[in-house]
Amino acid sequence: MVDETHLKSTQDDRTETASLRQALGEVRREAQQEVARINRQLRERSAVEGGAASAAEQLSLRQELDTLQRTLGAKEQALDAITEECRRLEDVLEDQHLVFDGLRKEVERRDLSLKAAQDEVGRLRQALLDLQAQGSEPAVLETAAPSWPSAEPPRIRRRAFNLGLWPLLLLPLLALLVILVWLRADRPQPHPDPETLSSGAETLAGEGARLPGDLPAADPVAASIASVPTQRDRLRDGGYGPTLAKLPGGRFRMGRNLTVASDFGPAREVEIAPVLMGVYEVTFGEYDRFARATGRGLPKDFGWGRGNRPVVGVSWADARDYTSWLSRETGRSYRLPSEAEWEYAARAGGRGSYWWGFGLEENRAVCFDCGSAWDNRSTAPVGSFESSPFGLHDTAGNVMEWVADCYRPGYDDAPRDGRARTDGPCTYRVARGGAFNKPSASMRTYVRARFVPGTRLDMLGFRVARDL
Repeated sequence: MVDETHLKSTQDDRTETASLRQALGEVRREAQQEVARINRQLRERSAVEGGAASAAEQLSLRQELDTLQRTLGAKEQALDAITEECRRLEDVLEDQHLVFDGLRKEVERRDLSLKAAQDEVGRLRQALLDLQAQGSEPAVLETAAPSWPSAEPPRIRRRAFNLGLWPLLLLPLLALLVILVWLRADRPQPHPDPETLSSGAETLAGEGARLPGDLPAADPVAASIASVPTQRDRLRDGGYGPTLAKLPGGRFRMGRNLTVASDFGPAREVEIAPVLMGVYEVTFGEYDRFARATGRGLPKDFGWGRGNRPVVGVSWADARDYTSWLSRETGRSYRLPSEAEWEYAARAGGRGSYWWGFGLEENRAVCFDCGSAWDNRSTAPVGSFESSPFGLHDTAGNVMEWVADCYRPGYDDAPRDGRARTDGPCTYRVARGGAFNKPSASMRTYVRARFVPGTRLDMLGFRVARDL
């Protein structure tokens, strides 16, 4: 069992770190104010120096300017040191989150193992009581015609062994079963071979029928999204659009507050309306169909293969045009998700750095340092890893995903109703989610990236959203 004192100590460390972080933030703000005040004095003294009446006054002002400049230099060095300490504390806080999350999961796993063992003990105890009840039934005399000599006493046939032997026989079996249950709970569950996975089983919009070529019910990808209803819209040529999952509407805290300036804040509450979101990143197979139908060139696959690999090498306009084509083909309203919708979908109801928690875990994603077979080599076929509680795959890693928003530093004045931010000149567009060749820190749920809209890279793709 995990030491509860360790858990309490971890919580205390997190509280202490947060307090220190707040104190350093106040010191940093005071230092910035002092630097700004000294700069104002320098400007004022410089203006006065030009109009000084005598050489003595000018010398005195120059000495004062030199003193102020030295003071300014010292203050700026102190400010740099405070900023560096704030960054270090952010890393410490993230590490504390990792440790606490790991301990919490270990406690939950042990609790589940213990409960399973207790249930098995209860079942075996009941079986033992049943057997004891059977062993206490009265003996039955044989009534068949006797064939023994008259001097021989009749034999007695009992229904069970002597009652006193049953506990001795069952106790070793009971102990063995408890040990097996415990070991089975501790054993990591196997993951499907990612090379055998494809786009999974989908259902038609408003229908329960399976599509031609769908995977059998036992397929691991189909099982992973079985708990989340999915649908596909029919295209005019008889094919089907991307697989969609319905995301429930709700309120969530978007972004993250950091002591140092960042693109991720200020964190704020955002209201998201229900929306349909692509279960997978758009694949080469889906995008190629659109490209051939509209007479545009096919994007390069960089030698990794097409089919159910996520499409890459597409610009923001290419992604938008694909959603417009889907809208025409299906009569539905397809689009790129807004940045707020994307983060809401990626968090999947959680508050950690990733939808599964705060730290990296085995067989969760592909990135530069995720430990998968594709790390820093290539994209993985969509659906190669477990889906989130919202039924979505690859919101962390694989490829970065274009969203609808124009890039603005931070979230000041950003919409709080889930709409995309499209005001002003869109010199850059936002992309989210990390990629196979990017470090794991880049695929945290709140991290943002920006690209010129015409950018086409081997790690940049997209997924679609659809209005209800």
